[in-house]
Amino acid sequence: MTGLTRKEVRRIREKIEKGEQSVVVKTTPLSEILHRWHAETEFLDKSGRPAVLPFSGESGSFSSLVRRFGGDIPPGAMRTELKRVGAVEEDQDGNLVAVSRIVHPEGPQEKLVTALVHAVYPLLSTVAHNVDPERMSDGWAQLSAFSQTIRKTDLPRLRRISFDRLSEVTESIDDLFMAYETLHENDDSVVDKNTVAVGVFYFEEEDESMIEHW
Repeated sequence: MTGLTRKEVRRIREKIEKGEQSVVVKTTPLSEILHRWHAETEFLDKSGRPAVLPFSGESGSFSSLVRRFGGDIPPGAMRTELKRVGAVEEDQDGNLVAVSRIVHPEGPQEKLVTALVHAVYPLLSTVAHNVDPERMSDGWAQLSAFSQTIRKTDLPRLRRISFDRLSEVTESIDDLFMAYETLHENDDSVVDKNTVAVGVFYFEEEDESMIEHW
């Protein structure tokens, strides 16, 4: 339910015991399963979309997907968790359907942790990279759109449109990442694997007293 496997917990504890403080952005097993379900040919239908998967089977099944990419989490437990968070639905025949591409965090604490690890930390790392005098010639993308003249009555529509468009952008970037992941997936000699991320978010100034300072 924490999204961490026993191996990951052990790895984190060992790093703490050794005094290692470096942060590594890692996806949770639930997110990894959904990602692979959308990326791996074995689990796609003829149109390239996530296939409806039977629970059991040596290949092309939910269980085989979890065995390959779910760490040490049993397929039954993975099914339960993905259904609980609303990312997967089960039809009357017991087949599983992916209804979401991402796992949405639940509760304020989970949302805070997810935001810190997958939004705040990467953004601050990008800022640190871009202001480093030795790296400024090789800057990373850091873009934003901004307005101070949106009417309050237009905000609900603007939020909805922004959410839809940002979701489209995020999915297109995810497709790009998947394409590069599959380029060398059968090459065991590849060792220079790196973590990359693109983050997008919507913001509204809720403290009117701060507007004067922008």
